[in-house]
Amino acid sequence: MSDTAVTSFINACQGPLGGDEILQGRTDSDRKEVKEWIERFEKDITPLAKALNDHLETRTYIVGHTITNADLWTFVKLHEQVGTMTRDGQLKRANLTRWFDLIQEQAGALGHLSPVAIDLELPEFKPASKEKVAAPVVGQDEKKTKKANKKDAKAEEKKAKKEAAAAAAVPAEAAAVIPAAAEGDAKPAFNTQKKEKKVKTPKAPAAPVGPATPQPWQIDLRVGKILKVEKHPDADSLYVETVDVGEAEPRTVVSGLVKHIPIEQMENRWLVCVCNLKPATMRGVKSFAMVLAATDDTGKLELVDPPKGSKPGDKCYFGDWKEEKPEEVMNPKKKIWETIQPGLHTTAECRAAWKSDEGVVHVLRSEHGDCTVPSVIGAKIK
Repeated sequence: MSDTAVTSFINACQGPLGGDEILQGRTDSDRKEVKEWIERFEKDITPLAKALNDHLETRTYIVGHTITNADLWTFVKLHEQVGTMTRDGQLKRANLTRWFDLIQEQAGALGHLSPVAIDLELPEFKPASKEKVAAPVVGQDEKKTKKANKKDAKAEEKKAKKEAAAAAAVPAEAAAVIPAAAEGDAKPAFNTQKKEKKVKTPKAPAAPVGPATPQPWQIDLRVGKILKVEKHPDADSLYVETVDVGEAEPRTVVSGLVKHIPIEQMENRWLVCVCNLKPATMRGVKSFAMVLAATDDTGKLELVDPPKGSKPGDKCYFGDWKEEKPEEVMNPKKKIWETIQPGLHTTAECRAAWKSDEGVVHVLRSEHGDCTVPSVIGAKIK
């Protein structure tokens, strides 16, 4: 896709999406990241699809919390490639496909770009039928047919004789137990009582359907403690952490926190983790959770702290949703995290919270108290 086409598309989107200032990035940090992202792939977009799929594992947009020029530029560059993807290809790069569907929905009028059909639903499993259907016999002449019929008749006759002989061999003692039939009664002297019909077991009720719209209680949030941390061998901006989240084995978590928090402050650190995102491979290391952090408009980042007295695995929940059961793994197609994340923020009291579309604030807490940040107020949490 030519640079002219990219520029034309971005200019067309400025009005509906808030103007050029918004699309360039809301903060200096965001604007710098947008520029670095475009420059990184401007000369060669070959690795762009894979890098983007990894990058979007824990993000809704490429930079920050809203759509930017980085999203629009990348959307145009990958439009042709995504448009030719098979369904298996879409499922293989589900993060990219989910993001692409979101951008084309927000961009509205795509101009000369045609919309791409997106389908991330897993195919329904249909077990093969166990019944064997006999193949029709083709080309038999009349002589062969008669011979086969004659053979079947002999087999039936032999079977009948065998059954009669078995009936005659019933011991006299057993026969004495069975009441003799009255004279002239044509009924046999064997027990002909009908077997009772088996009562059919009712089918188990269908699994309950989830809520019509994504809800914050569907996210599995837990207290975690870092047992070990080291820098990613192939990425300067990433830490690889071993985190205890209350399970038999600790989880490996990859976080982009190197530029924000010194490694010494990460050791033995208490965290709040999202534990039911689909695992993602980030620069060759598979990550099995995401660390919650809050970033203000100046780019200052602070981790969300669980309350004092917490232990690994403690459930964290918003408001009064303590008893609700989260999803085992969030389905990317349902966009649960993408829907809830924009409402995550820190309050004036430095509490982590979620604000609904109706403006109701639900504080993030555990049984030991509220989850907080040290100082950032009105910061976005992701």
